[in-house]
Amino acid sequence: MTGEFEGKDLAEKYEVGELIRRGEIGDFYRGRHMFMDRPVTLRIVPRALAVDDQIVRRFFDEAKTASRINHSNVLNVIDFGSASDGVVYAVYEGENGETLQEIIKNSGKLDAAAATDIAGQAADGLAAIHSHGMVHGNLTPENILIANDGSDRPHVKLFGVGSAGPMAASRDGDMSGSDFAYLAPEQCSGADESDPRSDVYSLGAIAYEMLAGEPPFSGERPSDVMLKHTEEAPPPLSAFRHDLSPAIEPVLLKALAKDPELRYQTAGEFADDLTRVAEGQPATAAAATAGQTNNIWKTAFIVLAGISLLSVFLIYATSSKQTNPTMALQPDANGQPVQPLNPATGAEEQNLAAMPGMMPEVVGNSNSSTGVPGAAPGGDGYNPWASGAPPAGAPPQTYTAPGGATVNIPPGQSPFMQDLPSGCSVTPSGLVLCPVPVTTPKPTPTPKLPTANTNTAAPPVTTSSPKPTPTPVKPTATPATTKPSANKPTADAGSVK
Repeated sequence: MTGEFEGKDLAEKYEVGELIRRGEIGDFYRGRHMFMDRPVTLRIVPRALAVDDQIVRRFFDEAKTASRINHSNVLNVIDFGSASDGVVYAVYEGENGETLQEIIKNSGKLDAAAATDIAGQAADGLAAIHSHGMVHGNLTPENILIANDGSDRPHVKLFGVGSAGPMAASRDGDMSGSDFAYLAPEQCSGADESDPRSDVYSLGAIAYEMLAGEPPFSGERPSDVMLKHTEEAPPPLSAFRHDLSPAIEPVLLKALAKDPELRYQTAGEFADDLTRVAEGQPATAAAATAGQTNNIWKTAFIVLAGISLLSVFLIYATSSKQTNPTMALQPDANGQPVQPLNPATGAEEQNLAAMPGMMPEVVGNSNSSTGVPGAAPGGDGYNPWASGAPPAGAPPQTYTAPGGATVNIPPGQSPFMQDLPSGCSVTPSGLVLCPVPVTTPKPTPTPKLPTANTNTAAPPVTTSSPKPTPTPVKPTATPATTKPSANKPTADAGSVK
C-alpha cells in the first residue's frame, strides 16, 4: 500500500514517509520535521479531493476542533494549513509504533492483562474527546496507535478524531464487511446520530477482538455485518479461550448492548470497570446485572450449538444406514392370503337386482359368500325381521287399510304384505311365495316354408282333380299301292282280299 505523497516534501519543512492508513478525506503518513528533526504524523488530503472547497472546509474544522484536545492518549494536532502547491494537510505529534490492527494481525489473541490495559487507555482517551463535546465516530483498530516509548507498558494514542465513518464514505472503492465490524447498531440503522455511547460500543468490539482474535460480528458483505450488529448477540468468549477471568465478559457485554440505554453511558465508566477487572476486583453491580442478562444469549448459543451437532449426527446416521422397506420386508411362510371384505366388484349388486325373480331354492343357493340357505343375496345375509320381532327403530306394527281400518300385523310379517292373495304365504325370512298356475300352451301351426332359391310365391292349391294329359299316337307307315281309279272305291285297310 503506497500513497501519492510518499518520499516528497510538504510545505518545505516536512518530509513525508510511508503511508499508515487511508481515510475518508485524508490519508495518514509517517513524517519528520526537517528543521526540528523530530517524528511527526501527517494527514494529507488527496489532490483529487482538495479541489472541493466543501471537503477542504470540513477538513480544517476537524483539525481545529482536535487541536483543542490535549491528552496523553490522544494524538494531538500541532499544525494544519495548505502548501503553496495547493496540498492541504494537518500535522500531529509523532509516535513510533504500530497500529492495533497490525498487532492483532501479527499476534492474534492478546494477553488478558495487555488487552484490558489497551482498552482502558483507549477509554480514557475517549473520555477526553467527549469532554470537549466531540465524538470520534469511527473508532477502529486502524485508528489506535500503539506507541513504542521504550517502556514495557504499551502507550495508546487515538487518532482520526471526527473522521467520517464507512456510512458516509464517498471515495471510490468497494467497501467490505470488515469496514463495518465496529459500528454501533444505531449507526448501522441510521436512525440516530452518533453520541459518546456509540464510541463505547466500538471500543467494546475492539476489546472483544483483542481477547477472541476476531471481531464479534463479521461477514463478507456490509449488509450482513450491519444486520448482526442490530439483531444478534456476540458469541461467548469461552468459545475462543478458557483462560479469562469470568468478570471480563460481563463488562464487554454491557459495552456491546444493543440498546444505548443499557450500555455504559460514558467511556469513564467503562474504563473504571476495566481497571477493576485488571486488578482482580469485581465490576460494578450494573455490569454484573448485564452479564446475567446476557447469559440468556450465552445459554441460547450453547443450546443452538448442541442442536446443530445433534442434527449433523442424525443426518449422518440416517444417510449411512439407509434401508429399503420393500427389500427389508420378508413374506411370512405360514401366512394365509387375505381377501378384502366386500370388494367393490359389483357382484352383490347384480344379485340384489335379480332377487325378485328368484325362487326360494335359488335364493338359498345364491349367496355364495355366506353359504346359508334361505338367506337373501347381498350384504352379509342378515334379516332384521327373521327373529319374529321388529328390529330396533322399526315403526309401530299397525297398518291402515285403504278403507280406513287399522290392521295389527303379526310378528314376522311386513306391513306391506297385508291382504295377500289366496294361496300366498310369507316365509320366516320375509319372502312372499305365491303359486303360479300351470297352463298347457296351444300349439302354433307351422307355416310351410318356400322352396329354396325361389323368389316367387307358391301357386294356390285347388281341390279339383288334375286333367289327364293325352298321349300322342305315332302313325304307322302305309306301303305304296297302285293309284286307284277315281271311280273305283278303295278297300278298307282291315279287310283281306
